[in-house]
Amino acid sequence: MAYELNGVQYPSVTTITGMLEKPALLGWAANCAVDHVAENLDFIKSPLSNVHEVEAVLTAARKAYAQKRDKAADAGTMVHDAIEAYIKGEEYLEILANEDPDVQQNAINGFQAFLSWEQKNHVEWLESEVQIFCTSVGYAGRFDAIANVNGHRYLIDFKTSKGIWPEFSWQLCAYRQGYNEMYPEKRVDNMAVLHLDKSTAEPTFKPIEAEIDRMTALFNNLAGAYYLLANRRLKNNPFVQRAKNYSQGA
Repeated sequence: MAYELNGVQYPSVTTITGMLEKPALLGWAANCAVDHVAENLDFIKSPLSNVHEVEAVLTAARKAYAQKRDKAADAGTMVHDAIEAYIKGEEYLEILANEDPDVQQNAINGFQAFLSWEQKNHVEWLESEVQIFCTSVGYAGRFDAIANVNGHRYLIDFKTSKGIWPEFSWQLCAYRQGYNEMYPEKRVDNMAVLHLDKSTAEPTFKPIEAEIDRMTALFNNLAGAYYLLANRRLKNNPFVQRAKNYSQGA
């Protein structure tokens, strides 16, 4: 996804972090296939099942991860949209409705986790769905909110993934860097992931405090690698031209 500012396109923060391999996802995808086979094991073993029916089960097993991924993405989007509406004082219950009962329940659980966290803390929402551009490094993005939490001002990103992954720290450091570049008069120092578990409806508020400079530098170097690894098609982007100059020996 590309963002545009003054006629210049920039890659998103998640596009840049998405270049890295995620070994945990490989294990999860394999487990999805194994679970699907296990759920249909009696059918596979049955002498009444023909070879074509068994092949259909195995084909579905190969795609089981994609089905679960898409359902999780749908529920996660619903949670984010409902929270955005809630913060703005708009109707949000309809957003949590879905014809797939599993998707709807996961979305409701995620939103309940958010409400549970908010009710247990003193929270004042200041900004929502904040778009940033970091023209000095060459990226853009959007994070979920800025809020005062128990007297401290935080940049917050909501996550509904299975876990809290290391790349979340890099993402938040990138958002913070871009926000502070755009708005030096209202800099934000504190950052946190608000993880909303779609299965258990349990929230986890995780401040990002360790090695912030290192995590920011890590992301900035990853952004540089993003431009150097391929001929990016981003309109009027000076970092694209700079990378081309390297390949041309300029």
